[in-house]
Amino acid sequence: MTTARIDSERIDDIPLLMQWLLDMHIDQIVDNVLAAPHGNRQGLSYGQLAVVFVAYILSQCNHFLSPVRDWVSKHQHVLTQALGCPIRDTDFTDDRLQDLLDALGDDAVGEQLEEQLGQHLIRAYALPTDTARIDTTTVSVYHQPDSDTLIDYGQSKDHRPDLRQFKEVLSTLDPLGIPLCSATVAGHCADDPLYLPVWQRMVKVIGRADFLVVGDCKLASLANRAHIQAGGGYYLAPLPMTGDTPDDLRQWVLNPPTPPQQLTLCGEDEPVGQAFEVVVSQSWASSQAATKLTWSERALVVRSDKLARRQQHGLIERLQRAEQALNKIKAGKKADLAQLTAQSQALLDRHNVAAYLDVTWTAHTTQTKRYLQRGRHGPDSPYEMVTKTTWQMTMTRLQDDIALHDQLAGWRIYVTNAPTERLDLPSAVSCYREEWQPERGFHRLKGAALAIRPLLLRSDQRICGLLRILVIALRALTLLEFIARRELAQQPLPLQGLYAGNPKRATREPTAERLLRAFDDLTWYQVSDGQSGWQRVTPLSDLQQRILDLLGVPHTVYSQLAGP
Repeated sequence: MTTARIDSERIDDIPLLMQWLLDMHIDQIVDNVLAAPHGNRQGLSYGQLAVVFVAYILSQCNHFLSPVRDWVSKHQHVLTQALGCPIRDTDFTDDRLQDLLDALGDDAVGEQLEEQLGQHLIRAYALPTDTARIDTTTVSVYHQPDSDTLIDYGQSKDHRPDLRQFKEVLSTLDPLGIPLCSATVAGHCADDPLYLPVWQRMVKVIGRADFLVVGDCKLASLANRAHIQAGGGYYLAPLPMTGDTPDDLRQWVLNPPTPPQQLTLCGEDEPVGQAFEVVVSQSWASSQAATKLTWSERALVVRSDKLARRQQHGLIERLQRAEQALNKIKAGKKADLAQLTAQSQALLDRHNVAAYLDVTWTAHTTQTKRYLQRGRHGPDSPYEMVTKTTWQMTMTRLQDDIALHDQLAGWRIYVTNAPTERLDLPSAVSCYREEWQPERGFHRLKGAALAIRPLLLRSDQRICGLLRILVIALRALTLLEFIARRELAQQPLPLQGLYAGNPKRATREPTAERLLRAFDDLTWYQVSDGQSGWQRVTPLSDLQQRILDLLGVPHTVYSQLAGP
């Protein structure tokens, strides 16, 4: 009697991911950039290794090196079919993955890789390049390095100043934040100098400089704006509320040079605020340049009604909390004016209301007799005069300053050198409201999708290499999402069946995570009795087939696993 043997593999989204990464030419570009491995090393190339490692990260939401070998052994059939070459057991050891990270961790290699990959994706997928964005984030870790390394203390955006960190710079393309360039720098670095080198790399990738780059107030440093202007680019960024900016804002808002206009954005029925613009002349001269650069700049003075209401309400709440805290101050017997003034001023500063609440302390002194002997006292009984001082606090809200705050609430200055024909006032506000795009990329890098933390690597070069692998994975996610949404926008029917518990819910803007999750529970089976056998794959559902059609991935990436 012959006993049949049944083998199975969970394949899920692995064939889709492998085909998607191969279509992005990850393997070819990595092999083109990196030098060939040592001559004695056999097996997969660096590019093939990178493709499987990225697929593992996206499928498992895990970047640890040690589990990769076991994961590959459990999915060896599907990975072999996808790569078109056999996979050995030793191809995904820790040593080989570390060599890959070391090779990618070199700055020159990483920049060359991103340049070639970005140029290929722009051409192959017809990505729009009119608007790009740059932003930075910090990644806090528990490392305790012995010497100067990438990991260092700095201004934490994770609100963990007690932890060491490194910084990640990311540039993206609209409309969905597809990563273009990235950089990993030390945690103590200032943000301002990081923007210009990334912009210069973006110019190389896109092939021209006349795109609009959008960033936060760190991009708006005068040196950054001057270099972008000199390079033929356009910028849009809010001015930081430092230097002369608060005075300029107050002067323009209180005495606007042109009447403010109601600001109504596309897709909004009601006005969202007011705005006007002022043309100013800017000049900048570097220490190396012999001439001064001068250009005209549009200062966009914008008021957000929602932000104004939030700031006005916030001031009222801070004033109330400060008054409650001040009422709890108890003047001791030895209290003096300097001590009480310092206590009240500390509370005013803590609640940020020192400019809107005036606190005065008034001393009231009384003198009473205190007899020196016990018993009944007569007119000649000895006594001494005891002086007692009590303190009275008076709080006064500065109504004029509060009214001025309410009048200035919600106003902000944005600067751009783009002409009005290209970027009018409503378009500039709408454009900056999309600044969440790189933040969403950071959320994926630091959240569940790519899970940079916890970070177990110690070598700076390997950390940089891992970040480049993770940014490649982020490119794959955002590109998959972009293509699916672009195709859905051209079709009459939205996509249904992505939401558990609500199968009829439809969407035209699915996330990449939900699209990949729709391929859960797909399995490859093989049954053999020693002489013959057959292979089967779980049939694709209508939803899964439509997702593959949207992405342009052939159904054969699954059907070919079943063999002839």
